[in-house]
Amino acid sequence: MKKELYKKILAGIFISAFFVSMSAYADDSASAPQQKKSIFSRLKNSNKQKTVKKKKSKVEEIKLPPVQGKPKIPFSQITVMTIDDCVKYALEHNPQLKVSEERIEAAKAGIGQARANYAPKFTVGYNLYHKNNQATQVVRAYDNAMGFNVKVSETIWDFGKTTAKIKMAKYDTKAAEYDYGYELLEIIFKVRTNYYKVLSALADLDIFEQNVRIQTLNFDRTKAMFDEGLKSKIDVVNAEVNLSDAKIQLVEGQNYLLNAIINLQDSMFYQEDKPFIVTNTENFGFLKADYKKKMDSVNNTKIPAPVMKKNEDGLVLLSSGIEHNDIIQDYELNPLKFTKQQAVDKALELRPDLQSDMMVVKVQEESLKALKKQYAPSINANLTWAYNRDEHSYSSPLQVGAGIDLGSINPYGIHYQIKEGENYLNIAKHNVNIAKSSIYWEVQNNYINMRQMEREIPLMNTKVKATLENFELADGRYSVGLNNYVELQDALRAYNQAQLNFVESVLKYNIAREELLKSMGLGLDKDGNLMTEL
Repeated sequence: MKKELYKKILAGIFISAFFVSMSAYADDSASAPQQKKSIFSRLKNSNKQKTVKKKKSKVEEIKLPPVQGKPKIPFSQITVMTIDDCVKYALEHNPQLKVSEERIEAAKAGIGQARANYAPKFTVGYNLYHKNNQATQVVRAYDNAMGFNVKVSETIWDFGKTTAKIKMAKYDTKAAEYDYGYELLEIIFKVRTNYYKVLSALADLDIFEQNVRIQTLNFDRTKAMFDEGLKSKIDVVNAEVNLSDAKIQLVEGQNYLLNAIINLQDSMFYQEDKPFIVTNTENFGFLKADYKKKMDSVNNTKIPAPVMKKNEDGLVLLSSGIEHNDIIQDYELNPLKFTKQQAVDKALELRPDLQSDMMVVKVQEESLKALKKQYAPSINANLTWAYNRDEHSYSSPLQVGAGIDLGSINPYGIHYQIKEGENYLNIAKHNVNIAKSSIYWEVQNNYINMRQMEREIPLMNTKVKATLENFELADGRYSVGLNNYVELQDALRAYNQAQLNFVESVLKYNIAREELLKSMGLGLDKDGNLMTEL
């Protein structure tokens, strides 16, 4: 009777140990300290309402589209992709984000591995043996036997060693999620800056085409004046040279545009067998830029014939529609509205790489705890059932037990492992301080650069207007013979360069703006849109 009671008590202990350990094995996220949500977590939570979880698919080899040549459809029918469309396409197709997602899943698997120390461990054995006794010549005895056993063992408590490892794996997962967020910021930055470079190339191309038209008129006018005996042969030659240079510059601009489009598609991991065209953005808009027509003329250096007018003496004048139809017309600048201090504070709050470094500190803290608890024993429970049979009998024992495993302890080795862990923890803390200082100064530098470009753009606007007026005056004086061809070309060159510099300033401003937003950690909000406000 006492033996039966004893067995029941041991069985009760084992069952209780099972449920205690399984509760530790279960998700304990509710009791974990609350951490700031990473970009990965925000996007994942926002997509729960929109998508149904799909079974994980195999990684397929990328299928690259045919090399794009001249579009087979009219440019008027080509799809227009906004800058946000390009960013969303990149986030859906960029394999680097897939790599980051796999790293997150691998880190999550590490949590399961750590929890598995509390899971039951099964051991199954099966034995067969044959005994043949040939000790004497009179008696020859033999015996056949078999045995089968099943053992279930489980760790009840190891005084926090497994708990520390579980927390290590969780913090490592959070670090992987923050690394995903930083990779996402990098992709957004590359796509948006390449988009602006395409817009800049299109604006430059517009200036180059305008210059070809003006140089064509200058050549025709100078030749007409030479025929009338009003200009020398050298002026005609110079006009022809300048016209050739303008056409060469146009071809170079077309080549730069095609390269800019390829770089944009590359940053998007574009895989479609159809071209697309960009459109103006909030801070990169030029009224006269008909980008579909520009793309249609990329592979064609033939420029539409300019409209020619004549003065009272019958000499050719420049068409006013050319020089007044400049790029600054109706251009508007919409600056970001926050202070330098607000930018720094937001960066220290949101930067994924800083948050990742902080998670590494947490990992090292838990690692050090696990090292210090190596001296602690482990309380284990086990249940064993066996079945043994031979030629004459059989047995079926059931054993239930619990014990304390002191393990093999090397105090000298553990001492130095702890010192090593303390050093790694200090390294992680130093890295956090380095990251904070770097972010602190990086954001201020990017903020100053952006504000400087905001001040520079209006000045460049004024310069374009002044050089245009100067060119108009030089052109009028040249048409009546009051100045020479060199003065006219100097004025035209200054006007063209002022326009190109204006476009470059707008490009630099937008890139500086994107660098500031990236350095602040402003990625995507819960709806997947770019964050530009605090």
